[in-house]
Amino acid sequence: MKPPKRILFLNPPGEKIYIRDYYCSKVSKAYYLPQPVDLLIQSSFFNESDYNILVMDCIAENKPELLALQKIKEFSPHYIIGLIGSVSLLEDQIFYSKVKIQNPSTIIACSGDALLEKFQEKFKKYDWLTAIITNFFKDGFKRFIEKDERIDGLVYYYQNKLIVQSDKGSKPINMGIPKQHLFKGNYRMPFANATPIATILTNYACPYPCTFCIMSSLPYTTRTANSIIKELKYLKEKGYQFLYFSDQTFFQSKSITTEILNWMIDTNYGLKWMCFSRVDVLSEKELKLMKKAGCTLIMFGVEWAEDKLLSHYKKQYTTQQIETTFALSKKLGIRRLGTFLLGVPGQTKESILNTIRFAKKIEADYASFNIAVPRSNTSFRTEALKQGLIDESLEVMDQSGNEVTIGTGVLSKNELEKLKRKAYKSFYFRPKYIFKRLINITNWTEFKIHLKEGFYILKGALKTK
Repeated sequence: MKPPKRILFLNPPGEKIYIRDYYCSKVSKAYYLPQPVDLLIQSSFFNESDYNILVMDCIAENKPELLALQKIKEFSPHYIIGLIGSVSLLEDQIFYSKVKIQNPSTIIACSGDALLEKFQEKFKKYDWLTAIITNFFKDGFKRFIEKDERIDGLVYYYQNKLIVQSDKGSKPINMGIPKQHLFKGNYRMPFANATPIATILTNYACPYPCTFCIMSSLPYTTRTANSIIKELKYLKEKGYQFLYFSDQTFFQSKSITTEILNWMIDTNYGLKWMCFSRVDVLSEKELKLMKKAGCTLIMFGVEWAEDKLLSHYKKQYTTQQIETTFALSKKLGIRRLGTFLLGVPGQTKESILNTIRFAKKIEADYASFNIAVPRSNTSFRTEALKQGLIDESLEVMDQSGNEVTIGTGVLSKNELEKLKRKAYKSFYFRPKYIFKRLINITNWTEFKIHLKEGFYILKGALKTK
């Protein structure tokens, strides 16, 4: 009997706290670091009886490059499923080149925002790369290495011909349980009130057409309720204390999510959790069910305080809907985080100041102010190119906007940076707000998390060029 093949799930090292997952990459604005969901989902497709599996999350494990290379050489993987990010593109290229030099027979497949277009160019440029995972929700790479002809969500060369296996939607997937127990890094989220935390993905992509986001270009797919419930049972058995549902839109699949939440309620599941969703998806009925099932916080993409901008970038809801859903969530005792996008083409200083005022008006418990980034494979990037705000060669970018990539045509990059700092100071350093946050802390773990996050917010807000 042949020994099992060795496969490495790899989040490469970096100079900063990089978050590379879900075709998004950024520097952690504070101290938060969720589990890399691409690798988590891919791990569900490989049985430990058939493969010798090693997970190396060099960011979460704080593993420097030399130590990472040494560990990879010792493990000598047959296959690597790795992450690559636009935010860390130059570092990642160099690291994978070194990995390939010391492990020349290793087959490397990568998932990441930097690889979603211009495939031929990418393979020519990255000679260490064997395959691009364009849909990590599918088992395309596993089928590739096992020489199965039914491959989906993968780009690779076969007999000198580029093969692009299209990302097809599908019926609900009865996925196996991601191997959370192999991810041993220091994962943390700013709104958790207990540790350890676990990241869960119940659906993939998003059916909404927001033009600044790549998710609408991906095929929306969901898991079956049964597969999600199995994972929830597993996580509780393993001692996890808080859950982060990283779906782009939680409750998008109404019947499946309702079944899951009712199961959590009926079994007294007991774990608290947080999620992303949309103001036009959650009515009072859904919000009540979520609260009863343990939801403590919902993150909403508010973006702007102007219906004109919401319409232009195809958010498909209004400022009135935002106000209504935030008010309902507050009434039910669910905390609200609003994400806001500053610096879209043509945006003025007054528009940004209006957005800051709106964040306070809707009584968001937390606010995340991000600078617009012309991400690959989005019509927002096309708009920025047409207006001459960026050049085609732009590849390295930070989606969080820690480093401002473009101006608006009205405001310079330096002016945007100052307005972003103003947004954080104006929102978070209100005495009434600080007092409210302090009196709502429920335990020592939550206090420590808030203290550390507060330090990083203060550091960012006071940063000067």
